[in-house]
Amino acid sequence: MNVRILPGLAWVALTAALAMGAVACGAGVDKAGGPVSKPVVLTLVDGEGDISNAQPFADAVNSLSHGSLQIKIEGGWRASDNSQDADLIKDVQAGKAQLGVIASRAFDTAGISSFQALQAPFMINSYPLERRVLDSAIPAQMLQRLRPHGLVGLAVLPGSLRRPFGFTRPLVAASSYRGARIWIAPSAVDTAIFRALGAIPVTGGSGPVPDIAGLTGFESSASVIDAGFDIPGGTLTGNVVFEPRPYVIFMNQHAFGSLTAAQRTVLYRAAAQARAAGIYQGNDTASVADLCRRRTKIVSASPADLAGLRAAVQPVYRMLEASRATRAFINEITVMRQAVGGSPDAVSCPAAGAGGTAATTASELEGTWQDSYTEQELIAAGADPNELLPGQGNWGQFTLSLRRGHWSIHHIGGDPAVTPNNLYYYGTYVVTGQQITFYRHDHDYPGSDTEIWGPYTWSVYRDTLTFKKAGWTGGTRGPTLLAVKPWRTIGT
Repeated sequence: MNVRILPGLAWVALTAALAMGAVACGAGVDKAGGPVSKPVVLTLVDGEGDISNAQPFADAVNSLSHGSLQIKIEGGWRASDNSQDADLIKDVQAGKAQLGVIASRAFDTAGISSFQALQAPFMINSYPLERRVLDSAIPAQMLQRLRPHGLVGLAVLPGSLRRPFGFTRPLVAASSYRGARIWIAPSAVDTAIFRALGAIPVTGGSGPVPDIAGLTGFESSASVIDAGFDIPGGTLTGNVVFEPRPYVIFMNQHAFGSLTAAQRTVLYRAAAQARAAGIYQGNDTASVADLCRRRTKIVSASPADLAGLRAAVQPVYRMLEASRATRAFINEITVMRQAVGGSPDAVSCPAAGAGGTAATTASELEGTWQDSYTEQELIAAGADPNELLPGQGNWGQFTLSLRRGHWSIHHIGGDPAVTPNNLYYYGTYVVTGQQITFYRHDHDYPGSDTEIWGPYTWSVYRDTLTFKKAGWTGGTRGPTLLAVKPWRTIGT
């Protein structure tokens, strides 16, 4: 079977193809014969195949400069490199790419400690606190500290909260970590945290865990756990948050200096817009609901367990506070934490039999729906150019089934000049009020089990179901096929 909707890496290839060359400038000729300036194109490298962290910034640069300054995103940079993070940073330092985006925790793998205060264990444990920290003067001060390393920091983007997920046992108390093999993304601070807990940190690049054999668990976000790990007996500790995972957009200092003052202003303004783009799931609601639906256990640490975890990581605080700047940042964050309250953003599954307005409303969605549209109608609906690549054939007749949290789509049609589509994809969905998020689990091509579509806004009127893209501000969040035309019911 050859599913042609949203092959994740193809989105990266398309984005890269939209801009040619690392930095291009010069003159061309317009239709009237007059000279026109070619856009300046800057390359931004992203270690992840999912470029959603970089795309809002690239879109904002293009918009604010009216196309005169453009960002070429190279996703999956050094994807097979075990020192991916450190080498990506070094590539930008060396001018092999003008810009980069990477998790803040990765900088200490390249000998840069600027952002380590954001990883102080169990400190930033809620989204309100993360937002307050990133809205303060702290990020600008951290970014300024990149200058001695030949880099210019543009923005610190908000990221998801990291929680412990146990494969073979719950990771609740400090004692449950002793001797446990915990997979972590490379980071000096994270290595110190898990060694302080008595665990054995295991690293292997910065992507998803390649092989869970021999591992006790790992720390990650609810969305990554939901998208990539369907592990019988797996347990998420819902009220333990190690740290957030912010991302940093940064630039080679020489390349930045070669730009005009107006171009540098565009980059700063675009970075500010990207920080407010809402490119992460701020409350984990949809991912946690899907985990619960799939019967993943979510447990809570007791107050005594939480106190024991905090006591165990005190050596990490002593290590961090040896730096005067990091100690000052931690003190500022501590004051903010007290202002918003120290309780973590806890997640849990609803009690058996619990109902609610969202569940009742969601029943309107259940049934079998049908839709059909042409290539021209797909274009008119604002399809991403990747959905229109030759041979994709993302049009024709579609049958959508929605039942008790599970969905499937049967697609017949496509480009008659190519082998017609007869495709089938499926997964689970989560409804939160008038928004729905689809999780694709059909494993039809490598990486397809990690796809999250949405959220979409939905509405039902009589025999018609309508989906709309829920305020998407940049990047790819799902196929346009759901939102081209209203769907008509053909059965229950």
